[in-house]
Amino acid sequence: MNHVPDAVLAAIDHLGRATLVDDPTTLDRRLRGDFRMRVNCDRTALDAGTAPVTFRLEQGTPAPTLREHGSFVATIVDGIDSQLRGWGIEPPDAYPHRSTDDGWQVYVGRAILP
Repeated sequence: MNHVPDAVLAAIDHLGRATLVDDPTTLDRRLRGDFRMRVNCDRTALDAGTAPVTFRLEQGTPAPTLREHGSFVATIVDGIDSQLRGWGIEPPDAYPHRSTDDGWQVYVGRAILP
């Protein structure tokens, strides 16, 4: 079963097409009410060949990595990573905790662009 919203999958497809033609774009989508993701493929990222992938999870307690918030979160992240790989974008092995922002836990990794 796919737990990634169709709108997010479509946004990843848009991002993938944009990276293939070297067109700067940003993906910023809600995965569910308490879970968001952002991929910033601006000119700097495209030129460097890597882009930050940021997840924000509204959760009081941070975990060392995003997937450690449980199987449901891990399933969503795995689905996103799989969709990115389909476009030749290699997601990071893990999304480590970076900060807490007003009750949101922030997890960031760097994806390798095609």
